[in-house]
Amino acid sequence: MKERKLYQKFKDKMRVAEPNSWVYKIPDTFNLGGKKPGDFFCVVYGVPFLIEFKSAKGILTRYQAYQLVDFVNAGGEAMMYQEGKTYMDEFVKKIIEKAKEVKR
Repeated sequence: MKERKLYQKFKDKMRVAEPNSWVYKIPDTFNLGGKKPGDFFCVVYGVPFLIEFKSAKGILTRYQAYQLVDFVNAGGEAMMYQEGKTYMDEFVKKIIEKAKEVKR
């Protein structure tokens, strides 16, 4: 599945699972405005997430890994979804559980 379809699937599942969440797809720059830090910003229960999506054969670049770690160091949460490793429903549930855990 192309990453674009993964994005839409994630957005739809997140809106159903937690309607009060905020989900923002970071626009693709095609290297015209610099590299983007990840694919999505998501806020659940006040907890910010940076999310990177990879197709089944995609790999995380060094820059993407750096951005995810930097986001965590700044106080947010970072996650990566790899197609084929887990179902989207499980991934969304994991985000919501992580947000609840952090909010305690």
